[in-house]
Amino acid sequence: MTDAEALDQALKAKAILESPVYQKAYENCRAAIITLMEKAPLSDTQGAEDLRRCLKLLRDVRSNMEAMMKSGVIVEFKLAEEKRRKDNPLRGFFR
Repeated sequence: MTDAEALDQALKAKAILESPVYQKAYENCRAAIITLMEKAPLSDTQGAEDLRRCLKLLRDVRSNMEAMMKSGVIVEFKLAEEKRRKDNPLRGFFR
């Protein structure tokens, strides 16, 4: 993935994560899963396990988007450092 693609992906991930619509949808899904877990009979171990997997998957999606956003910050820092080195008036002076 190129730096431009990583930055684009990071900006899109950030926009989604900070969107009130996404945040509300995430919280509603999480609350619904937890409610179903609480209502599940103790004898339904497979159903409870499936709900646990759903909850983990929901967290994993959010974690992946946060990782994309953080990788964009790293790329942004790397590009800024390269620009700073390139624009340094002493570049090549000591070679």
